[in-house]
Amino acid sequence: MIKRISRSLLLTFVFFLCVSCAHNLDAPTKYGTDKVTVAADNAIHYVEVGQGPPVLLIPGLFGTHSIFDRVIPLLKDHYRLLAIDNFGTGQSGRPEGGFDYLVAEQADRVVAMMDELEIASCDIVGVSYGGMIALNIAARYPERVVSIVAIEGAVIMPKNTPYRRLIQGLKYPIFGDAIIGFVRSGLFDETMAEDIMGPSWDDLSSQEQDEITGIVAKNADVASRRTWLSLARALNDVEDFTEEAKSITAPVLYLSGDLSEFREMTDMNIAFFKEHLPNVEMVSFADGVHDLELQKPKETAALILDFIGPSDSGPLVTASEPEP
Repeated sequence: MIKRISRSLLLTFVFFLCVSCAHNLDAPTKYGTDKVTVAADNAIHYVEVGQGPPVLLIPGLFGTHSIFDRVIPLLKDHYRLLAIDNFGTGQSGRPEGGFDYLVAEQADRVVAMMDELEIASCDIVGVSYGGMIALNIAARYPERVVSIVAIEGAVIMPKNTPYRRLIQGLKYPIFGDAIIGFVRSGLFDETMAEDIMGPSWDDLSSQEQDEITGIVAKNADVASRRTWLSLARALNDVEDFTEEAKSITAPVLYLSGDLSEFREMTDMNIAFFKEHLPNVEMVSFADGVHDLELQKPKETAALILDFIGPSDSGPLVTASEPEP
């Protein structure tokens, strides 16, 4: 009993130590203007930049709008970009009661956001969990979608996701709060960035590594145990919408990386698309990891521009051109 109490006190001390040296939560948005609207009685935060046809950018599980910071400069001359914070992340709301952060629940609120902003239909780009949300919208609200770009999104998930161990850690308040304290401390931003980028980390320049570390830091700033636990559980126990997905009519571009830690998932979904949605366009990078928008922003932006089609408001950016 004494050992257990001592361990709890130590973890509590470490947690508050980490929080005391946390990042600056008021860091300015790198691109665009911060905006907030209401979706199903909850505030949803987004960053808007650019002009042209509206394109929604939906981040992955624990990410915020900043996950798109490397592709936004390459797209903003062609589209009106609206990069959102999913519920439970960033400056968006944390709904209380009756909201389990399921893909369909997030999709419903994205559509509600479109209603508030009077966007009848638009193109949607989603990363990972955000790609699942985008595909869910295409399946359940086909009239609201012009096209979908899913960066390692999914219709179906394997039973064992990489988040099972995280769930085990976060479900215990003191231990889970200590984990979040470490995440928010800023001490492990580069370690987390290196883990996210996997085998591609050493191929990045020091400037790129610093930029990605900064993006990861912004995502870590707003981490909380309850919402991260709910989000991890939502992905681990994702609801099945394969039958609805078989009826998707919107054009879909599916991007994946052969070196992704989610390769089992992407293989399952590629097989699903080939069997049920043969018109889905698929591009896989032999050296690609899960977050292609971070690893290969120029190539990703060029594929989006080619697939969606650029507006006439600016020059086409190709993969061979340097970033602004």
